[in-house]
Amino acid sequence: MKADIYIDKTEGGGVEISVVKQGLSSGAANKYDAIEKGRAVLVTFGLDADLIDHQLRTLSQTPPGFLLRFPAVEIDDDVLRSRGFTAAAFQAA
Repeated sequence: MKADIYIDKTEGGGVEISVVKQGLSSGAANKYDAIEKGRAVLVTFGLDADLIDHQLRTLSQTPPGFLLRFPAVEIDDDVLRSRGFTAAAFQAA
């Protein structure tokens, strides 16, 4: 299933990544204390490295809490779980 991915900058200079499966109103979010850690997670989601770098550069110029969205991408539930995204909506029924 496709998922929307959002990132925002935290007060401490890290990033928060949120994943919302399409058709759902909420999803899972994880915080990372360094942008590089967040970037590594985004790469495992199959996002283009140039797009990730562009969005992270943009994010570095925004205040904390400013939300940026990536294009929807297919992410396997196993990949989400392996990265700690364990919202109830992602669990197998």
